[in-house]
Amino acid sequence: MDTDRLTDLLVALHEGLPRLGPGNAESTLRALYLCEDLPAAPDVLDIGCGVGVQTLVLASAIDGRIIATDLFGQFLAELNRAAAALGLEGRIQTRQADMHDLPFADGSFDLIWSEGAAYVMGFDQALSGWRRLGRPGGYLVVSELSWFRPDPPSEIKEFWDLNYPAMRGVDANLAAARALGWMPVANFHLPAEAWTRDYYGPLRGRLPDFREVHAGDPDAQAVADMTEQEMDIMDRYSDVCGYEFYVLRRTESSQGQGITSH
Repeated sequence: MDTDRLTDLLVALHEGLPRLGPGNAESTLRALYLCEDLPAAPDVLDIGCGVGVQTLVLASAIDGRIIATDLFGQFLAELNRAAAALGLEGRIQTRQADMHDLPFADGSFDLIWSEGAAYVMGFDQALSGWRRLGRPGGYLVVSELSWFRPDPPSEIKEFWDLNYPAMRGVDANLAAARALGWMPVANFHLPAEAWTRDYYGPLRGRLPDFREVHAGDPDAQAVADMTEQEMDIMDRYSDVCGYEFYVLRRTESSQGQGITSH
């Protein structure tokens, strides 16, 4: 199965779900409130926003303008409908754009946000490529699939070596952030229920219909199998790896300084 086919099937599997990946409002707000000294009405960029669950949380918590970008127009349409229903359409502007080549001027944003999407570019490439968009002293908040232990059991290591071989430990990601011009301010684990309840719950309910609709499609059945394998393995190994929130602040040199871990 080629990459385009896999992407199309994953989009079909997730379309209409409340979340496209693990996360919850509590963690979004926790990361936001770790960004001290933001302007009263910050300019915010949400990269790879999907259907924008976290975009809506941010817009409800702070004043200012939020530009939300994603590659898939159908997800942005869902975000626009949700924003209108909440009376937030004047605060959120959606833009269909590739995160590799974002159409914004240097120094445009006080806060750059990306939950569970930086892996598309790769953690280092995202931190490097997006740095130009931040203002001096501005923040980048990104969640990234990370190892929590240096000695993962072979079953889960083999799974992620196949599906996300670039995954690293938390300390390695923090070191990379410093080297790329970001000062780590704080970091914390996304809680297990943000996977099992908020993401996998609706996804489990979707899978039977997805299998039925694509009953004669071996590629679709393989995607469903892979999804069920991921859910099973992450249910059992949530203490070994998961998403880590990284709250980073733009430095004005090539090296960041200091760290506070939570």
